[in-house]
Order: sequence, then structure tokens, then C-alpha cells
Amino acid sequence: METLLAILVALGLGSCAAVMILRRAAAAANRRWRAVRDRAGLTARSYVGGPGGDVARLRRDMDRALAASRSALATARSVGAPIGDVPLLLGRLDLAARAVDAELRVLESHADRSRVSAALAGPRSRADAVMSSAADLVDGLLHATGYDAQQLAVLQAECAIEADALRASPNRSPHRRIDGWADPAQGENQLG
Repeated sequence: METLLAILVALGLGSCAAVMILRRAAAAANRRWRAVRDRAGLTARSYVGGPGGDVARLRRDMDRALAASRSALATARSVGAPIGDVPLLLGRLDLAARAVDAELRVLESHADRSRVSAALAGPRSRADAVMSSAADLVDGLLHATGYDAQQLAVLQAECAIEADALRASPNRSPHRRIDGWADPAQGENQLG
């Protein structure tokens, strides 16, 4: 009886855990779906002319600039390049971008096109500052990830010297033994 009770409790806890995991996975999928849908709608609205299209283009360009910065940071991390304070700065830049994006969304929902045009200068300058800062971070990561040109020139010269030395080597026998294995063209299949 105790075994049956233990099995029932284990099954109950397992099913509760499975339900919680499934709910979290569904919520994450829903968030990703909403993000893709919002990005697609933003891209579509950015092709519209007028102040509404200008606002949508600013939002789209700012989103792309931050996505490029995140991608550059992930790539720099994966190759082991120095990243300094980029993660912290990118987090702060992301917060600033959210504030500017919220301002642009409010402006985008305004019905009067002339007021949108008049009020667009401030948010545009802030969005440009966010995009410029994101581009600066990407440029810095690119510079930190790149190989030093002087070191590369020295390496290239060393490789050329080694290649010349190998070409000038007097030991160019086509049927020599390598690592103790006989040349199969000579009919020998055993270690020498």
C-alpha cells in the first residue's frame, strides 16, 4: 500500500512539473511569435510614406541596430575576443532604446499627421543617438576581434620562409617511409 501511495505521489508531482514546463514553453513560444509578428508589421509599416512611415522606419532601424550589436557581441564572445564593458553598455543602450521606441509608438498612434511631423525631430535625434552608439559598439568589437596587421605580416613572412625551405629540401624521395609505414606502391604492407 505504501508503495502504491509513493508511486501515486511521484506521478502527481511529475505531472505537475510537466504541466509547468509546458506552460513556460508555450509562453516563450507566444512571446517569440508576438515579437516576429510585431517586427513584420513594423517592416510593413516602414514602407508607407509620410510621417507614419518615418516613425516606423526609425523604429525598425533602431531595432536592427541593436540586433546587430547583440549579434556582434555573441560572435566576439564565441571567438574569445575581448569584450570589455560591451555587455553592460549594450544593456543600458537597450533600455534607452526601449524608452525611445515607446515614445515613437505613442507618436505613431497619433492621428494628426502634421503634429507627428512636428514632434518627430526630438525622437529622431534620440533614435539616431541610439543607432550611432550601437554602431560604435559593433565597430569596437570588430576592431577587438580582428587580427593585428603587423602580426599577420610577420606570420606571412615566416610561412613564406618555411615554404622556401621545404622547396629547397634535398630529401625529395617519392618513395620514402612515413611514420614507419611502408609505401603501398612498393608492395610492402607491413611496418619496417
